[in-house]
Amino acid sequence: MINLYTDRETGKLKGEATVSFDDPPSAKAAIDWFDGETQNPAFYPQNPAL
Repeated sequence: MINLYTDRETGKLKGEATVSFDDPPSAKAAIDWFDGETQNPAFYPQNPAL
């Protein structure tokens, strides 16, 4: 699931999102895939909440 956050007043996207995975291995694979990403500086993997 991907949650995109919007400004309450304008309804415009804030540029923030949360991604949820159904299972821990999928979450780990996504974090490993993007770890060290340099092409998109807006993407920063966070610590997973398992």
